[in-house]
Amino acid sequence: MQQTIIQLHRTIMEAVKDKNGAPLRESLKNDFIFTSATAELWNKDKFINGFALNPSLQFPEFAPQDQQVIINDNTAVLTALVHIKIVRSAAAAPEELWERTTETYVKQQSVWKLLALQATFLPRKQ
Repeated sequence: MQQTIIQLHRTIMEAVKDKNGAPLRESLKNDFIFTSATAELWNKDKFINGFALNPSLQFPEFAPQDQQVIINDNTAVLTALVHIKIVRSAAAAPEELWERTTETYVKQQSVWKLLALQATFLPRKQ
């Protein structure tokens, strides 16, 4: 079961990197909430359209590692370290970031979906 959650996590991270909205719409619950590393709260639509599919943002790298999963009944919590390179405009150089993420997945009718994602900036890779 832990590998199922890790694979879903990777699918979501790849969809952000590749600007692929279909897996995001499928994998995130309708009442999904994202707490950004700058403490902003975003719903599913803002996360997908304002961040992941935002044409002014490019992600040459969006690579998770060190995933750990705890499962309790129909709830799973995944933590990961994510290496991000983000380009905020065509004239800008890539910015390198590290974030620690905590993700809460819930299973309904045998399907796991992401309910909540929280990101925290790290000053450097830990």
